[in-house]
Amino acid sequence: MKKLGVLGKEISYSMSPEIHNSFAKEHGIDIAYKIFDIPADPIGFIENFFNHGGIGLNITKPYKEIVAKKFSKDLNSVNCLFGRPINSASTDGIGLIADLKSKNIETKGKNILIWGMGGAGISIVKELSHNQTTYIANRSKEKLSIIQNSFLNVEEYANQEIDLVILCVQDIDQNTEKQIRQINLRKDAYIYDINYTGSTLNTIESLELVSKDRIFNGLGMLVEQAAESYRLWFNYSPSTEKIKNFLNERL
Repeated sequence: MKKLGVLGKEISYSMSPEIHNSFAKEHGIDIAYKIFDIPADPIGFIENFFNHGGIGLNITKPYKEIVAKKFSKDLNSVNCLFGRPINSASTDGIGLIADLKSKNIETKGKNILIWGMGGAGISIVKELSHNQTTYIANRSKEKLSIIQNSFLNVEEYANQEIDLVILCVQDIDQNTEKQIRQINLRKDAYIYDINYTGSTLNTIESLELVSKDRIFNGLGMLVEQAAESYRLWFNYSPSTEKIKNFLNERL
C-alpha cells in the first residue's frame, strides 16, 4: 500500500482523499491517502513521513511557502512533495490552466488579473506570466513588489480592462469588496474563484459583476492539480472529468 496524504492546518473538509482514491481505482493500485491536519512544524512532520515509507504529500494552507523554503531552490510556493531525496513541485498553476481549458476559457492574449498572492496565487502567476503580461493585486504592497521583482511580465493592476479575474483570497472584507467592484471588466469577462468552500463565491455572485454562468469555483482546479501530483508520484495521468462532475454535484 502506497502512503500518501495532504498536509495543512484546519483542513478536515479536504476532498483530496476522495479524488486520489478515485485516481488509484482507475489506475488499479492500492493507496492510503490521509488528511494530516497539524497545528505547527510541517517540516518535522514531512521528514518523518518520508523516513517512514511515505511516497508523496500534497501541501496546502498555510504551509506552501514554508515548505518551499526548505525543499525548493527556485519555487516560492510548493504544494507537492515526492521521491527520495524529497523533490518539490507546484501543481496549482498547471491545475488551473487545465481546468480553464476544460471550460473553454481562453487565456492566450487575454488580460488576466490575479487577486491575492498566497501560495496558489504565486504558482498561477508563474504559470501564466511565461507568455504574456499578467496583472496582480494584493492587500500587501510589499508582497506585490516582491512578486513583480521575481517574475517577468507581471504588473500591478492599474485599471486595465480585464478578461479574466482569478481570485486567490480566502475571505473578502469590505475594503477588498470595494476594490473588486472597481475592476474594469469586459462585458464577456469571467471570474474564477479558486476556493471551493467558504463564502467568497457567494460574495462574488452577490456583486453581480458578471452573469452567474461566467463565475466558476475552484473545484476543477483542485482535481486537475491533484492529477498532476498523481502523475509526479506514479508517472500516470488519471482522467478528471468524471470526478469533477461527481464532486460538483455535491456542492
